[in-house]
Amino acid sequence: MKAFILSREQIASTAAAIVVDEIAARFDRRVDTFTGSNWSVETPLFEGGMELSAAEAEACGARLRRFFSAASPTDAENSGPALAGATLGDWASAIEAATSRRLTAFSFVAAGDDAREHTHPSDAIFADAAAAANLLYGRRRLLSLVSPHSLMGFVLSILTPNLLKAPSVDARRLPPDELKSTLAFGDALVATPSIWRYVIAQEVVAPDNTMAISFGEPMTPELSAMIRKAGFGAQREVYGSTEHGLIGWRDSPSDPFALFDQWRRKGDELVRVSPSGDAKAVVPMDILTFEGDRRFRLGGRRDGAAQIGAVNVFPTQIAAKIAEHPDVADCVVAVSTHAGGADRLIATIRLAKPGPPTERVARSIDGWCRQRLRPHERPRIYNFADAVAK
Repeated sequence: MKAFILSREQIASTAAAIVVDEIAARFDRRVDTFTGSNWSVETPLFEGGMELSAAEAEACGARLRRFFSAASPTDAENSGPALAGATLGDWASAIEAATSRRLTAFSFVAAGDDAREHTHPSDAIFADAAAAANLLYGRRRLLSLVSPHSLMGFVLSILTPNLLKAPSVDARRLPPDELKSTLAFGDALVATPSIWRYVIAQEVVAPDNTMAISFGEPMTPELSAMIRKAGFGAQREVYGSTEHGLIGWRDSPSDPFALFDQWRRKGDELVRVSPSGDAKAVVPMDILTFEGDRRFRLGGRRDGAAQIGAVNVFPTQIAAKIAEHPDVADCVVAVSTHAGGADRLIATIRLAKPGPPTERVARSIDGWCRQRLRPHERPRIYNFADAVAK
């Protein structure tokens, strides 16, 4: 179907986001969002452009090939089309040629979990896009403030606009004033709640009939009210996961989520019905409390993860890493919500040597965390105590 044909520019945009994520995860090299979102088909891969080393290019190319899988998701030998050339557009052209012939799977990495890739049949991802398109029917344009390489970002900012035949704008490239002047009647703006807080803080306001789309973290009533006050009269919150795809949606934080049509309830499990009619039972990542068979509310994560800026983090694992510091005897990390409504991590530390930390010890622990923890895993507050409560 033409609606699911990916353009060279869309592939390049997705590839750029994959490169930013991969070199951060594998090589500890950070590229700011504005720079990465402006990489295009003309951007050189190496000197004068993305400045990739040979090792970085190899790792990024391998992940890009897996993202756009041209073989069965069960085919362990699949590595996708061969990639060569000097620009990001060369890579995109190779992917475009391969996917126009055959595209049977996509492979996504969950934010904060680089060890596991989750592969989905392409028809399942296309079904998710169709469900989102029904939800956003009538939108004239979709503007996105999220990266297109995640499952939710790819579905909402690439595939859904294609289905709606609506232009898609990468709003990550726009400073707040330009975003404000770009928004027009009938647009939809896609962002996580953490990014929405930034948008509201920058006093971005919307014209009539503009929709706010959110995902990645629970939308709070307070933030929803601020978004509405800024002119985004219509709101849609989408719930899903990298592991299972799009699952449900709601209009307001006070409402329960409604299951998308491809899902059925089966006790504590969910059953996904594919376009081919096959049914697969899954255990959701969150505890779902159902109100009837089609509506549910979210409980806590089953795996103990917390969401910081729409990225899954594991407080017990973070505490264990901090406790490896030679001056730390024990550590507990908890999640707290500050006055602005966003969640943050707080570490309570018991030192090996009783008493308050010296400046040397405090600096050493801070450096330890910066080396061993990613930005979203680093506690924002450190407390020191004679005992910590597990």
